[in-house]
Amino acid sequence: MERKQNIMILSLLYGLVVLSTSIAQLTFFDLSYNTRGLLVSVGIIILGATGMTYAIKREIIHFNKNVGIKNMLFRDKDRQKVQMRFENLRNEQEEKMLQITDQKEELLTLEVQLKNMQKVSSSIEAEVKSLNEKKEYSIHFFDALANLLPQRIWITDAHGQILFINKAFKSNLSKGKKINNLMDFLEISENQMDIFNKRNFGSILYRFKEDSGNVALEGKSIRIFENETVKYILYTSKSTDFEKKMNQNYLRKSRDLHVINEIGKIIIGRSTISGTLQEALDKIAFLNNLNSTTIRLLNNNNELEIKALSGYSKQFILKSKVEAELSHMGYAYNENRMIFINKPEDLLFNDPDVENVVRKGGKIAYIPLANYKKTFGIMSIVSDNEFNTENLTLFEAISINLTIALEKILLYDQLKSNYFKTVEAFVTASEINSEWFSGHSRRVAEICRAIAEKLYLNEHEVDEIYMAGLLHDVGKLSSDHEDDYNNEDIHHHSRIGRRMIEKVGLSSDVLDGIEYHHLDYDLSNNTDPDLSEQPYYAQIIRIANDLDWLLNTEIKIDTMESALDSLKEKSNTTYSGQFLKILGAILNETGNIIQSVYQ
Repeated sequence: MERKQNIMILSLLYGLVVLSTSIAQLTFFDLSYNTRGLLVSVGIIILGATGMTYAIKREIIHFNKNVGIKNMLFRDKDRQKVQMRFENLRNEQEEKMLQITDQKEELLTLEVQLKNMQKVSSSIEAEVKSLNEKKEYSIHFFDALANLLPQRIWITDAHGQILFINKAFKSNLSKGKKINNLMDFLEISENQMDIFNKRNFGSILYRFKEDSGNVALEGKSIRIFENETVKYILYTSKSTDFEKKMNQNYLRKSRDLHVINEIGKIIIGRSTISGTLQEALDKIAFLNNLNSTTIRLLNNNNELEIKALSGYSKQFILKSKVEAELSHMGYAYNENRMIFINKPEDLLFNDPDVENVVRKGGKIAYIPLANYKKTFGIMSIVSDNEFNTENLTLFEAISINLTIALEKILLYDQLKSNYFKTVEAFVTASEINSEWFSGHSRRVAEICRAIAEKLYLNEHEVDEIYMAGLLHDVGKLSSDHEDDYNNEDIHHHSRIGRRMIEKVGLSSDVLDGIEYHHLDYDLSNNTDPDLSEQPYYAQIIRIANDLDWLLNTEIKIDTMESALDSLKEKSNTTYSGQFLKILGAILNETGNIIQSVYQ
């Protein structure tokens, strides 16, 4: 402030000097200007201006040098205000910098969030696209499925406006008729229509204004929600007998499956052609309530011969043997073709026997039993009901199962036949040195089989007894004697025979039958302390062996009846009385099998 006052004083003095000079000039020169006076005035003005300028410049330099100096002591209030203002500005600047730093960090955070939101947005867009594709697929799938179903199906919005109807629905509409609202085709009021928005119906009777073939249809309705609000309503309807038909179809399929399962069990459990076919046919006829049915196989004379017969009536059974040519049965067999004959018009050619059955009300089906290479037989069925395509699946399944059974049994029979022939050839070697003994083992085996069959033993046991009969004297291959009845130990060749074949894999029943076939029924000649009774295979072989002995040795008895009487004299001592009765029953039959053995 002092320097400012100095400048002001100098400026005042300078002005006074100029003023006084001007006045003096004017006075001195008598109010007129001349050149000297003008120059002096100008020089004085320039000198004063120069001095004033210098003073001002020095003050400015001094001020600039001292204002920014650290810890400078201000001498007046203005300087303090400047200093305070400077400090305030610097503090504000720092605060601004801090704010800028915080804002930058917030900006970075927002950029990261923006990138994450962009990723989420992209993912949502992909999901929305996928959902839209699934929605389109679901719509097409629903349309296709709804159009395949026999029920009427339609969809409305919450106000009853029609959005979709399927083909079954369209087929019942009058040609060219269009429907837009539920009330266009249903006999309902607006109040009744509102009920569909309030609940689902599991069962409801629809009454249509226009319908072909049905007065009313049963059905249901299902509401479809969106944001807890009814968006659509799905309706379905079916004829009142639809469920009944479905139940009938289910029962029929269940029955067919049961038939097939039962046949499968029979095939697994049986190993003979006659037994398997008969049991299977009985099941088929019973479960299907068939009038009559047969299974025939081709014999050596090119005839289809009955091997199994069943049904509740034999009225329509043709003769036991039918020629494979010039008959519908033979045609089905030769062509491996299933044939249904429900009426005379279905006949392929003139066949009086079949025509007679059809004329009397019978319906006939011929089902070949064949694989892709060979036809094994033919099954003929006579029913009171017409055959149709629904029967086709069941008959095909039956045919396949029976064909498998036939293949298995025929293969088994072939292997068994070859096996028995091999054994017969083997035992023939034990008989080759004796003229009267030739064929003895085979005859004993046949007699054993006849007794076993009369006892109604199963096939496996019959085959085992037959095998034991064939091998009962195999031990004689090691003997030098013509017959063991002259030996002191009659059981010698029996024990040797058992040891010879016990490693073959035959059952213990067969081995016991071979070893003890010379043992007496009452064990009076028993030498085995562990034996409490004669094995029953051995009982049968003993009777068959001694019957053949009586009929073919030098002791030879003329008739079988006489030979049986001779055996009965030792009933329940040497021989089993029960088996002797069985033998007697066989011999009393006309044309009995034992008689054929000796022809």
